[in-house]
Amino acid sequence: MPSEINYNHRHVASGTVISGAPEGYVLTVKDLRDAIATLPDNAEIIFGTCSHGQPQHFYRFKTRGENLLSIELG
Repeated sequence: MPSEINYNHRHVASGTVISGAPEGYVLTVKDLRDAIATLPDNAEIIFGTCSHGQPQHFYRFKTRGENLLSIELG
């Protein structure tokens, strides 16, 4: 895990995992960059499953404001 990972947010760090805190967590671009900094360009990203157990699939990125990017799953 890169030493530059931003630990100033309220999150739970465990090994190579950064998870949302129980009261919620805002993921920033810096957090995402830190998390993928050592991965090669062809590394795959998966999104896990929804509450019904079905896999989530990437749909699109959409800019929602000057400082807001929506990552939509379907």
